[in-house]
Amino acid sequence: MVISYIYSLWRKVTISGLRYGATPHDRKCILLINRMSMLNTLLMVLFSVLGPVVKMYEVLYFSIPFAFAFALPPYLNRIKQLEFSRLYFSLMPLIFLIGVCIHNGEELGDKYFILTTATIPILLFREKWIIYLLFFINVVMYFFIVWYQSHFPPASLIPVFIQKEYSSFSILSVFGIIFFVVLYFRSDSEDYEQELEAKNFVISQKNSEIIDSITYAKRLQEAILPPLEEITTHLPESFVLYKPKDIVAGDFYFAEHKGDHFFIAAADCTGHGVPGAMVSVVCSNALNRAVMEFDISEPGKILDKVTELILETFKKSHSDVKDGMDISLCVFNFKKNEVKWAGANNPLWYVKSGAMQEITATKQPVGKSDFYKPFVTHTLNLNKGDVLYLFTDGYADQFGGPKGKKFKYKQLNDILFEASSKPLIIQYELLNNAFENWRGMHEQLDDVCIIGIRL
Repeated sequence: MVISYIYSLWRKVTISGLRYGATPHDRKCILLINRMSMLNTLLMVLFSVLGPVVKMYEVLYFSIPFAFAFALPPYLNRIKQLEFSRLYFSLMPLIFLIGVCIHNGEELGDKYFILTTATIPILLFREKWIIYLLFFINVVMYFFIVWYQSHFPPASLIPVFIQKEYSSFSILSVFGIIFFVVLYFRSDSEDYEQELEAKNFVISQKNSEIIDSITYAKRLQEAILPPLEEITTHLPESFVLYKPKDIVAGDFYFAEHKGDHFFIAAADCTGHGVPGAMVSVVCSNALNRAVMEFDISEPGKILDKVTELILETFKKSHSDVKDGMDISLCVFNFKKNEVKWAGANNPLWYVKSGAMQEITATKQPVGKSDFYKPFVTHTLNLNKGDVLYLFTDGYADQFGGPKGKKFKYKQLNDILFEASSKPLIIQYELLNNAFENWRGMHEQLDDVCIIGIRL
């Protein structure tokens, strides 16, 4: 019954304030402080009993007050004074040892206990300046005790028959304290490392499953992209520079042939990665329906219909979905040798008669817009050999270069104009190399899609 009560009391004191520990390190420090405080208190009680037995009544001047002093940290932890408790526990043993060393003299080796008090700040604090300061104080106090004991006699003479046993006990105690404290923290660290390894294994498995799912989603997204052979069949001199930022992309290119018309577009959906890819599936499906199901061939009206279809899809959601896309859409009428174009936010560049020209897009996305207006269709007067460029904003917005700045549209315009007279495959390589050289070690910020077509 008594043993059970003592164990219950020990357990209760040991966990005092533990629930206030915000981190595993905090909780570990609270447990260490509480346990060591109890051990120190029991030692003071033991000295209070043994002192009078060996006729050393002056021991009571230290043992009794310090028994109360060492019992204080668990109470401080209990009332949420955790930081003060750490500082108190770091300094109180040092103050006690200074008094003991002045009382006992150098023969007993009490000064070596300061080696143990010097380790306490390293274990309890994360702030380096506190660790350095408290460690420095311990070092200064050690050399002060060495100096004091070499110049002044002890305050009390210890019987000779006790000195040898006490000295050996002191040194063994120093080794024991250091060993068990380090072992305590090492044991907790090993438990933490095992727990961390187990969590990392779970995270690794989850990450692998996510990557596998996204990789499969890439296959599904690639299924909505037209084969490049289909584009080159109808537009023999053409290229598509397509560089997703992630495994799946928000950018996509669209191509469809119906009757005398060939439709081709570079589109940039809201976001990138998985969210962008999901929006791209909705937008690509809406484009396909506008062309194949609703039989619309005028690019401006196609974008109007796509806007209607996207809004119809997203209005089923209880949340306000504003996703959509920017797009540059060309329609070739091979029978009439006619080219029409419409754009949402992204312009059309084309090289005609040795000069780069631009058609401005309608300044609104395909999707929800506060002030919607019909998309404008432009009919282009082009000749054989003229070159058109459809693109999204990912290339121009890429950071890089010697100063880590954006590539910008002006530089992209210059590259395309200088390369416009070259074969399309060479233009593709020049664009790709310029992008990678500019990006360098910078992360790719967005999906990239550029389509080049020579008539």
